[in-house]
Amino acid sequence: MPDDADFLCGGWIWDPVHRELRFHTRTRKGWKDEPEQVERLRAVASVTWHRWSQAPMQTATGDVIPASHSRVVVAYEGGGDLTINEANRECAGKLAQAIAAAYGLGVVEDGAPGGRRPGNLPARDEMGRLVSSLGREEVTLDEAAREIVVARRRFPFGRSRRRVPVAEVRRLELTYEVKGPFETFTVWALAGLEESRVAVAAYQGYEGWADPEEWREFARELGRSLGVDTNV
Repeated sequence: MPDDADFLCGGWIWDPVHRELRFHTRTRKGWKDEPEQVERLRAVASVTWHRWSQAPMQTATGDVIPASHSRVVVAYEGGGDLTINEANRECAGKLAQAIAAAYGLGVVEDGAPGGRRPGNLPARDEMGRLVSSLGREEVTLDEAAREIVVARRRFPFGRSRRRVPVAEVRRLELTYEVKGPFETFTVWALAGLEESRVAVAAYQGYEGWADPEEWREFARELGRSLGVDTNV
């Protein structure tokens, strides 16, 4: 019977000498002697760790499929691959790192296995202004007027407004954040000597679907348009 110390995480045992991955299930008294799944790995070309989220779904039996998902894909040099679906992200990361290390590879981190989806950039209005909303703030970047207008909803009604001249923008910065099943890309304008932060463009959606490179290029192009450097 396998001992707890034999497991890398969850029910997974990784044997780096024989390049073998085994999955055991628990019983009331411990772990089953015979593994439920055994995979002897061939020469590995790459190890990819996918992380993504989607709307929770209910199965025909009434079970709820969680929003956050994780998958490790081990691609073999001669073709074919091994797919490991592991909801525990910490465990999935350990599996990916252990397998990659045995072959002297790095782990490729990616989003949804179906591929990233471009087209999540903020649109400009009919006057060519870039308008973004994040929380209670609406930010309008008007390059023609050379100003950024920040409108904030006030309780119980009305709005407060402040204007930031584009000339005060020292640089742009692109940030990425994941909270729960959602990811947020934000382009910040750092203005004035104190470099106060103004979110001039933002997107929020389920994790792993938006294209990071699309946002990096968008931030770079906006920086070039404003004549400032961009940190991405």
